[in-house]
Amino acid sequence: MTFEVKKLFSWDTQYSADSVEFCPVDPYQDYLAVGTYQLADQEQSFEICEQETVKSNLLSSDVPKKRLGRLYLKKMINEKDLVLVQQIDMPAILDMKWCHHKIHGYPILAIANASGQLILYKLETVNDGAVKLKFWIKYSINEEDTLALSLDWSTGKIHCENPSISVSDSKGKISMLQLQNQELILQERFVAHEFEAWITAFDYWNPNIIYTGGDDCKFRGFDARVNPATPVFTSRAHNAGVTSIHRNANSEYFLASGSYDENVCLWDTRQLKSACSATSLGGGIWRLKWEPHGRDLLLAACMHNGFHITDTSISNIQIVASFTEHESLAYGVDWWPGSTGLSNIIASASFYDHLLCLWKFVV
Repeated sequence: MTFEVKKLFSWDTQYSADSVEFCPVDPYQDYLAVGTYQLADQEQSFEICEQETVKSNLLSSDVPKKRLGRLYLKKMINEKDLVLVQQIDMPAILDMKWCHHKIHGYPILAIANASGQLILYKLETVNDGAVKLKFWIKYSINEEDTLALSLDWSTGKIHCENPSISVSDSKGKISMLQLQNQELILQERFVAHEFEAWITAFDYWNPNIIYTGGDDCKFRGFDARVNPATPVFTSRAHNAGVTSIHRNANSEYFLASGSYDENVCLWDTRQLKSACSATSLGGGIWRLKWEPHGRDLLLAACMHNGFHITDTSISNIQIVASFTEHESLAYGVDWWPGSTGLSNIIASASFYDHLLCLWKFVV
């Protein structure tokens, strides 16, 4: 069975787009956060020579690059259009996640950026009735030249006013933070991988467990109740960097992982010695997202091979819908949570063509 796909909307994000996240909290589910990452030359260097200003003779390749970012808040209108609500300039954005529920009455967006920071924003209603993001809290990794690469909240199944956030970084480390008294408190920081730790994800059914994936090709699990710096398991099921992990919040033992090796692996968390199945989707996997309402559908951003919806209810994953109208690296993707009914609308973003699209599939 395959689904018909229809594009609803497209928009030039100006900077390269790499992350899109719908707010999961009712009644704000029509709000979409869009994150971008742009490498730009530092301001041109100049020399003063005999009272004359001349351009530096530095080669362009010698000029350091600055990682710029821009956060857009957009709102979906009539399930077919996206209007711009707000934009905020900041360091380049690598990953974003909304808390799965309100904290102190507000939806909260967490951002991991290229300056090694975790930044939290509140989604607030301001005086004129408009809904806007407002800076709340920041935590900085105090290591030079460290990029925060991914993050996850512990709140996928368990409501908590003091949740944990896991952050992975370019030094291969994991930072375990807890939100306490409106501060982000570091609980643990440890080396999880030999190279970049591309992804971190909580086990929503047991938030003591976090999963990580790294450029060393390892998929690992850690247990905060034991020794959080010692993995409780290590898998080498992937033969390239592990870039995406997502725990299914509707199925107690289901987990998916993805890699630069183009394979999606499905796992039973009761038996992590080997994957239940592995299927190549092509192009290298960057993000995986389970359908939020419990259907056995897995959404994949496949870098060089577009975006795909897969059916995982059968022994071998099968692609049932594809969106291929992006002309560059397929990075950011998310399901619209949908305040009613099923979630058949998807937002996707691609890198070098800096394109945001909204599309839907018809069963």
